[in-house]
Amino acid sequence: MRAADCTVGCLFQEAEKIRMQSYCFVRSGKQWGLVVVALALLPGLCGSALAGEAVPSAVLTSFEIFTQGWMSRLGQVSQQNSRELKPEPAANGRLVGRYICYGADCVREVRGTDSKVTPYVGIIRYAQKMMEKEGESLQKMKEHPGLSTSEIQVTEIFRYTGGRWVY
Repeated sequence: MRAADCTVGCLFQEAEKIRMQSYCFVRSGKQWGLVVVALALLPGLCGSALAGEAVPSAVLTSFEIFTQGWMSRLGQVSQQNSRELKPEPAANGRLVGRYICYGADCVREVRGTDSKVTPYVGIIRYAQKMMEKEGESLQKMKEHPGLSTSEIQVTEIFRYTGGRWVY
């Protein structure tokens, strides 16, 4: 995985064939097929809207816009992290720098609740990657494209209150 692969931007398609009129948005990319298969095999992954009602398209659209902004901010954090490496000595006199990068692949989901104050919750899932750059000098280390050394999946939940999404 190269550092350039960590630019963040989500493209979404509505997954319509999920049980109980659930709504998920999936980014197309390398793992798109795997995500679709996983969603098909795990129909309970996405919750349904209030009493089986469909989530209004305005709510889905507003969550898409909200999370695009959220992922854009994470992309900026990734770029800043990549530039602000703190070099550490490694084997053979080389330098290594580690930083956190947020992956471009993400899944969005909107679920209905029983609350009148917060009628919907939005869920976003994405990868947080530990990246590593290495080189013989500080300059060469910074020029290194970066490699992913570990990855965890992050899930964040947002509430829809007062007609807007809140963290």
